[in-house]
Amino acid sequence: MSAPNTLTLVCFPHAGGGLGRFRSWREELPDGVELVLPTLPGREGRLFDEPFPDVAAVSEYALRSLSERIAAGERLAFAGISYGALVAYDVAARLEAAGKPVEAVFAASQRAPSTPLPAINWRSMADAELLTELAGIGGLSPDLEGEEEFLELFLPTIRAELHASESYLRPESHERLRCPVFVYHGAADSAIPAASTLAWHDESDRLTSRSLPAAHFLTGPHEEDLWWQALRQDLAQVTTAV
Repeated sequence: MSAPNTLTLVCFPHAGGGLGRFRSWREELPDGVELVLPTLPGREGRLFDEPFPDVAAVSEYALRSLSERIAAGERLAFAGISYGALVAYDVAARLEAAGKPVEAVFAASQRAPSTPLPAINWRSMADAELLTELAGIGGLSPDLEGEEEFLELFLPTIRAELHASESYLRPESHERLRCPVFVYHGAADSAIPAASTLAWHDESDRLTSRSLPAAHFLTGPHEEDLWWQALRQDLAQVTTAV
């Protein structure tokens, strides 16, 4: 368990994504911050497990895995990018609905939960088309299209989680968050229009929004993690608000 006043930052990846990006953050974590990285099915140590069908199922799993920390009253914050941003939001909303405090939500590269985008129907898209779409937003190297092992292992999870992301809308039972919400959007994001992020203002009175000079995954021209650079600054505000 965490030391008193430690902030536990729980991170969720994009659809089909691993946790390597978040692990690299450990080298530059502000004092008093601990990372927790739930391993979702369909990746890493759970590669052959069926992916969760929707965001609600991921949230329920995350809350079960955090039950001891919640019971101990640990300070919890949630971060996610793309699909993971909706999971981070949903987990935080469920915790607050149960009367538990949340320190912050850090949501990157995602529409507001109340703002649907035009349906793409990832679940029924042909493999070749799906790979092309993923490559177009920087989520896949184009040379993987012919990799049969990749298609067999990872595409089912990517497809399922993209569908879960596409179909998610804020449940009526979710009220406005009481915690601060930090939103990050890439100025060159071709997947999430900037206008679709505006309704994040409906989710919290304590909203900070940042536009970063990047595409969907918020990395710079030399693969620097622009999201982490911005999030680390915002995290410092949260850790000092004890």
